Amino acid sequence: MTPAHFVRVGFVFAALGLLPLDASAAEVSNTPDTAASGSANTPDAAAGPQGTKPTSSDAPHGPSSSAFPSHHFQWSAHDDRRPQLAVNFGLLQLALGGFNVAAELRYRRFWFEYSHGLDLTLNKLGGFGLVGSERREDLHLYVPYTTGFGVGFTLLDEVWLGVEFKAHRFEVNAPGGAPASYNTYSIGPVVGWKFFIWRGLFANVYLRYWPTVATTLHDDKIELQGTNGPVTQDAHDWGFFANVAIGWAFDI
Repeated sequence: MTPAHFVRVGFVFAALGLLPLDASAAEVSNTPDTAASGSANTPDAAAGPQGTKPTSSDAPHGPSSSAFPSHHFQWSAHDDRRPQLAVNFGLLQLALGGFNVAAELRYRRFWFEYSHGLDLTLNKLGGFGLVGSERREDLHLYVPYTTGFGVGFTLLDEVWLGVEFKAHRFEVNAPGGAPASYNTYSIGPVVGWKFFIWRGLFANVYLRYWPTVATTLHDDKIELQGTNGPVTQDAHDWGFFANVAIGWAFDI
């Protein structure tokens, strides 16, 4: 007998009251098409608790990962639902004979940072921190402190763009002359990338532009006395510079 015959017989028995109609339909409905439709409603074994597959942003990253490296690369910006606190130390400041510490608070794609550097000698590294006129005049520049804060936003992966507000103190002298002091103030952009090495250990790579927007000097110039006579010098301008920092991040 064909399946069609079974259907007809089922309806006959149902009419006689000898077989429930639902039961007769169930006996003949177990076809490949029906089985396929049943499996289509079954949640994917790889799906999450709500039947949805996890996205790449859910993968362990940074402090939440025990992998090496603990960085999870992705094109979209990391958008952490837990606030993250980090502390880092600049390597360039160490090379200039000083020290810098920065504290960073991140939430979702936003970050806020405060940093403080001290005891920097710009003549170190062959005058790496000096501008051309300062080298020509053989000036000595010492920075007792540089301090300020920045705010920014993550663009993709751990690449972020921000703006920084900084205050700097300088002590400068010409050869054989007494030092003179002044302050400068900068507002400029910063772009950086955070790479997580292991758990919360990370390296920050920065490119900054700190143009001088104000000083405590008249006409932004200073008059210095040295063994070779008076020297008139513009207030120091940081301009563009790069840096690398090493730090540790914590989820809070």
